[in-house]
Amino acid sequence: MKAHNTLVDLVDTALPLFGDPEREYDHLASLQRYAAVDGGIDAEVESFEGQRARVRLRFVTPEILRVQYVLDREPTATTPMLVGPLPGPPVVRVAEEEGAVTLAGPALRLRVERQPFRWSLLDGDGAVVAAQEVHDGPPNEYVSFPAGWSWRPDERPAFHETLALRPDEQLFGLGESFGALNRRGTRAVAWSRDTHGTSTTPLTYLNVPFFWSTRGFGVFINQTSRTVYELGYPSQVSCSFRVEEPYLDYFLIYGPSPKEVLARYWELTGRAALPPLWSFGVWMSRCMYRDTEQVRDVVEQLRELGIPLDVVHVDPRWLAERKHRLRDGCDFVWDREAFGETEAFVGWLRDRNVRLSLWENPYVWRDTPMYEEGLRRGFFARGPDGGPAPSLDNPREAVVVDFTNPEAVRWWQEQHRPLLRAGVSAFKPDYGEGVPLDARFADGTTGLETHNVFPLLYNRAVWEVIQEERGEAVVFGRSGYAGSQRYPLNWVGDTQCTWEGMAAALRAGLSLSSSGMPFWSHDIGGFWNPANPGQGPEPALYIRWAQWGLLSSHSRFHGVRGREPWWYGEEAVEMVRRFALLRYRLLPYLWAFSKSAVETAVPLVRPLVLEYPNDPTTHHLDSEYLLGPWLLVAPVFDPQGRVRVYLPAGRWFNFWSGDAVDGPRWLELTVPLERLPLYVRDDSLLPLGPEMTHVGERPWQPLDIAVRVSSGASLQIEGEGAELEAQARREGDGLVLELSG
Repeated sequence: MKAHNTLVDLVDTALPLFGDPEREYDHLASLQRYAAVDGGIDAEVESFEGQRARVRLRFVTPEILRVQYVLDREPTATTPMLVGPLPGPPVVRVAEEEGAVTLAGPALRLRVERQPFRWSLLDGDGAVVAAQEVHDGPPNEYVSFPAGWSWRPDERPAFHETLALRPDEQLFGLGESFGALNRRGTRAVAWSRDTHGTSTTPLTYLNVPFFWSTRGFGVFINQTSRTVYELGYPSQVSCSFRVEEPYLDYFLIYGPSPKEVLARYWELTGRAALPPLWSFGVWMSRCMYRDTEQVRDVVEQLRELGIPLDVVHVDPRWLAERKHRLRDGCDFVWDREAFGETEAFVGWLRDRNVRLSLWENPYVWRDTPMYEEGLRRGFFARGPDGGPAPSLDNPREAVVVDFTNPEAVRWWQEQHRPLLRAGVSAFKPDYGEGVPLDARFADGTTGLETHNVFPLLYNRAVWEVIQEERGEAVVFGRSGYAGSQRYPLNWVGDTQCTWEGMAAALRAGLSLSSSGMPFWSHDIGGFWNPANPGQGPEPALYIRWAQWGLLSSHSRFHGVRGREPWWYGEEAVEMVRRFALLRYRLLPYLWAFSKSAVETAVPLVRPLVLEYPNDPTTHHLDSEYLLGPWLLVAPVFDPQGRVRVYLPAGRWFNFWSGDAVDGPRWLELTVPLERLPLYVRDDSLLPLGPEMTHVGERPWQPLDIAVRVSSGASLQIEGEGAELEAQARREGDGLVLELSG
C-alpha cells in the first residue's frame, strides 16, 4: 500500500498567487466611464493589457459595500450562502473630484481614483477603513498585482483582489484553522478535505470565505470555488485572494468593532438557530458502539457513577450494511440484529432520560436498494462518463448525492423521517468533503463550484428535516461553509490524541468562533492516536481535555475505542464527574448567553480578541478563551501542568478560591491535575443552578448568583422553571441589587 502525503492535495495551489510561471496576469488599470445606479456606480475599467471589465461598486446597506468585477460571465444571481433578498440600497450621492469619483452614503464614503484604478473606503471622520493596494513592489513591477485576473493556457480566468495592510493590522476568520488563530502572515487554501487529523497544512474540513481585520472591516466572498488567500504573506504590505472563477463578487463589511462586523456578516448569511437546551448536556460516543448491549452498559455505568449524560451517539454500525463494508457509506437501513427494533431501543434510552443521535454520510453505497432507486431517479451527481460520481472518500463503494436537486433533497430527507418518528433526536452528518472536481450537478455547476458549498447543502437538508419532524433541531456536522451557522452545530474533526492535537482543536474552534459560528464542539480525548490507532489518550491528557471540553459550547466524548472515563482510571472518573456536574450548574449561564449569541452573532466561546480588540496581546492569543462574557478558561496543554494565563485589563477572580487578580498581566502557573485555571470577570452576575445528571432533572432552583460588581452588571434568565432579571450597580460604598421575575 502506497503512503499518501496530504500535501499532494495542495499541488495545484502550491505556488504563490503572483509567482506562477505558467500564469499570465492582468489587472485593472484605469476607469473609463461609469453610470450612477441605486447604491453606487457601474463602471467600465480598462486593464493593463487593454481589456475592458465591468466593475460594480454598490452599497447594499449603509455599512456594507458590494464589489463585483466581471469579464464575460456574470456572477450567480443567488447563492446558498445568502439569505433572502439583499436590503434595499441606501441613498448614495455620486460626485466628481479631481481624478476621482466619490460615493457618499449615510455612514461611509467610497473614493474611486481613475488612474491607476483604486478605491478607498472612508468612515464618517474621513479615516481610511480599507483600500486597494496598487503599488506593492518596485517601480513598474509587482510583488502582489492589483485587482485583476490571471490564467493558464486553456483555462478560464481566475479573479484576484489585493487590499492594503497596515503594519499593526491583524486578520481573523476563514473558518476552521488548526494553525494560528491570527491569519496575518499565513497562506490558506479554501478547499474542504478530510484532513485525517488536525493537519498542519492549510487544508481543513470547514472553510468560510469570510475574514475580518482589526482595522474595522470584514470581507465576505460570495463564491464557492477554490480560493487561495495570502494574508500578509509573502508580501508584508498586502492581503490578496484569488477565486477560481471568471468573476469576483464580494462584500466589504464595516464594523468598526469585530462584534459589529460579525453581526453584519449575519445580515447577509443569516442568523444561527438556537440549539435545543438538552444539546448543551453531555454527549457520549465512540467509534463504534456495535450493539444494544454496549450502549446499555455505557448508559447504566454512567448513571451508577453519577456522571451526567443527555445524549448517546451511535456511529455507522447502526447501519446493517456497515458490517459488510470496508469503508463508510449510507443507506439508512437499521440493523435490527444488533440493535433490535428502533422504537424499543429509543424507548429504553428515553426511560433513562437519554436521547439518541445517529451517524450518516452523504454517499450511498453501491449495490443497495437505495442506490438503485437513486440511480433510477437521477439523484446522484454525475461523473464525466454520465454515471454516478464516486465519492473521493470511498470511490469504489459509494456515490455522491446531488443536493442541488430539490427532489434529491426531499428523497434524502424522507430517509430520516421514520427514524425521527421512532424517537431519534439528532443526526451527525459526517464527511461532506468528497465531491470530485469533475462531478456535474443538476443546477449546472461542476465539482469546482460545488465542492466547498456541498457541506452547507447537506447539513441544511438534515437540519431542516429534523426541525420539521421534531420542532427543534441540532446536527453534529464535520464540514460546512458560509451560512452553516444557520444549521448548528459543527465539531472540529478527527483530532489526534496528543497534547498538540488538543491545542489544535481549541485553535480550530476559536477560528470558527471568529468566522460567525457561535456553537461548536470537539472530540473530548481526541479521535485517534497517530502512534497506535487502537489506543486512546494517556490518562492525564484525557483529564485535561475533559476539563475544558466540559466548559465548551457543546461537550461530546468521542474517539476510536472507548472514551468513557473508566478506561482512564479512577481519577479520570472523578474529574469527569466533577467538571460535568459543574457544566450542568452553569446551564443557566450557558443558555442565557446562547440565546444572546443568536441575536448578536457574538459566539458562546469567544477568542479574547473579540472582547479586547484594542489589546495587542490578545491578537496572538489562542490558548485560552472566554466562555460567555464572564468566564475565562485556560486549558492546560502541558503534561506537567505548566500553563501561562493572560488576564486582560480589569479585575479577575479565581473561580475556585475567590482570590482577586488585577490585569493586564501574565500568570505563570503549575496546576494540579484536579484543577483548571478558571477566572471570573469583574462586573458579572454568574448564575449557578443545582447539580443534575440530565437536563430537566430539576428546575433551576435554587439559583445562586455570584455577584462580583465594581461598576454594574445585568443578567436575564429564562427557562427550566426560572425567570429572572437581575441588575447590580455600585452606589458609593454600597451595592444595589435589583431582582425581578
